[in-house]
Amino acid sequence: MQTKIKKGIIFTASTGGGHNQAANSLKEQLKSDGMDAEIIDVFRDNNIMLELFIEDAYNAILNFVPSLYGGLYKISGRPIPNSQLKRLFKRLLRKKMLKYLQIHNPDFMVSTHPLFVHTIAELKADGYTNVPCISVVTDLEVHPFYRHSMIDAYITSHEHTKKSLIKLGISPNKIFVYGIPVKKSFYEPPLNLKDESGAFTVLLMGGSLGSKKLHHALKSLTQSSKKLVIHVVCGHDNLTFNAIKKDFSEVPENIKIHLYGFVGNVGELMDKSDILISKPGGLTVTEAIHKQIPLIIPFYLSGQEEENTTILENEGLAVYNGDIDTLDQMIEHFIANPDALSQIRSRMKKISRSYSLDKIGLLCSRLTSQSIA
Repeated sequence: MQTKIKKGIIFTASTGGGHNQAANSLKEQLKSDGMDAEIIDVFRDNNIMLELFIEDAYNAILNFVPSLYGGLYKISGRPIPNSQLKRLFKRLLRKKMLKYLQIHNPDFMVSTHPLFVHTIAELKADGYTNVPCISVVTDLEVHPFYRHSMIDAYITSHEHTKKSLIKLGISPNKIFVYGIPVKKSFYEPPLNLKDESGAFTVLLMGGSLGSKKLHHALKSLTQSSKKLVIHVVCGHDNLTFNAIKKDFSEVPENIKIHLYGFVGNVGELMDKSDILISKPGGLTVTEAIHKQIPLIIPFYLSGQEEENTTILENEGLAVYNGDIDTLDQMIEHFIANPDALSQIRSRMKKISRSYSLDKIGLLCSRLTSQSIA
């Protein structure tokens, strides 16, 4: 008798690249475990107006008025605005997400974005489904959007995140510090692929959407008197890519620059580098911890990245430097004090031991089997 393949829905959104990356990595793991999953980018799959309102507005705010995003993020966490926004998104998404349930008839549901956690949990609370609902928390701090008693499991990347969920009233038995799902290659031990010249190697990134501040950061780094190899990843930010290509065509002899747009080999670039300079998105932080590459944070987005920065600094996993003009001095400090980097790597190695894509897949399978039984 042939065993029925367990199948699920993974709800995600293209507000930044991290949520979709987590969804794709989880789908691949579930496939290797003999399960199937349909990834649904909710805003894109809903209607063009909702996509424009959410995704395009998100990108515009981040690019032109990032402080506004931080303010909205903080206000949305307060009790009254939070409950009102939950009701709003429930009204906007409920009908469509119920249709997904009817079409796909899933054995489990996963959300890699906080905006969908409440809606899938409410569908379960209202009796439209009884399948396990799983939330992947893609940052170190927990926004109240994640809180719902009908969520069966929360996947997190740090003990701080677990403590925050418990403060929100979530049972510890529902919280699993397995790490945010990333590409399977990141779960392999870090490799030493450094340049044979022996130069100190820096990886400078600004996330999948890029950042205009990369230009400023690179200007500071090129002031260093030390021998540096600098890998600059601009993501989808073509304007910054072209500006760097033009303005840094000639650099001091001790500096060597490799410039990239959006890349799929971030792990390999991390293996080539001594240190990472980046804003602290949840996926980037998780990948850095896997690769045990010390992190300097010279800029962040107000909101969850600001919270990530505070937590990472407190845990000794990153160093915040709000003065981009002194990045060259910070790099020279680490070159002169390699033990400081070794201490950060040791802390990252300890945390990464709990990260397991296999355990996430087994958790989905176990919850689904319990539900079917």
